[in-house]
Amino acid sequence: MRFFLAIFALIPLFAPGQGVASISGKPAKINYYVNLYAQADGSAGDTRNVLSFIDKLEQKKTSFKQTGDFLEYLFRKGHLRFLKTYAEYASFGETINKGRYNCLTGTAFYALLLDHFEIPYEIIETNYHIFLLAHSENGPVLFETTDPANGLVRNAAEIDKRVRGYKQNEIQTASSDKAYYKYNVDLYNQVNLDQLLGLLHYNLSIVAYNEQNLPLSIHHLSKAMESYQSPRFDEFSRIILLSVMEAKLEPSEKAKCLETVRSLRKKHLVVTASKN
Repeated sequence: MRFFLAIFALIPLFAPGQGVASISGKPAKINYYVNLYAQADGSAGDTRNVLSFIDKLEQKKTSFKQTGDFLEYLFRKGHLRFLKTYAEYASFGETINKGRYNCLTGTAFYALLLDHFEIPYEIIETNYHIFLLAHSENGPVLFETTDPANGLVRNAAEIDKRVRGYKQNEIQTASSDKAYYKYNVDLYNQVNLDQLLGLLHYNLSIVAYNEQNLPLSIHHLSKAMESYQSPRFDEFSRIILLSVMEAKLEPSEKAKCLETVRSLRKKHLVVTASKN
């Protein structure tokens, strides 16, 4: 039986800050990150549409007396304009250009909006999901991007209930005829905009792995680990290593893949050791 590894709830995997230091101005920052995220899969982010959308939000923002009310408006308009169709394997480029999104690309999109409007927020990564917690003058506001109707939560008790559910790190499978790999880690981490790039590449690595394209999967995993050193990446690298060893690849290509994965794993160990 072939197993599938799960990353967040959005992409099941089948298996046995520093970037903007020199950028000034809010539009420049949005341009930088939209293009950076879209280019992960080779797309060109349509920043004109995003900036036009932000301009309209800017015009409406002053009409809201409370931040929470503006966040509800932003959440609803974001889904109407960009987050139109949930797609498990969507990339950020597809989200911006085609309206296809999942919980990672949707979270990345809203994180950029919150960052632009200087609304305090946290991006929270768990084993199989990722979500946002914004902060208003009346308390936290949760963004569950995969729930257009009820995903903006302002009630403290409901937020606590949802967060406790996320912390259980249960896989939400999209198919009952597949065996999903469960991580041996227990994540509840806060990540930043630069580390989100690593997670976007990681999703693309999962997609390539599911399609049995090991060289491409390794490429995206390498890119992921340049931006973020996550325990899930190290665990996934072990799975890829075993898969490459068993794969029927051309000898020189297999040797190159093995060398790259072993190098990634060694680098992760060095980085981890330096933090301890």
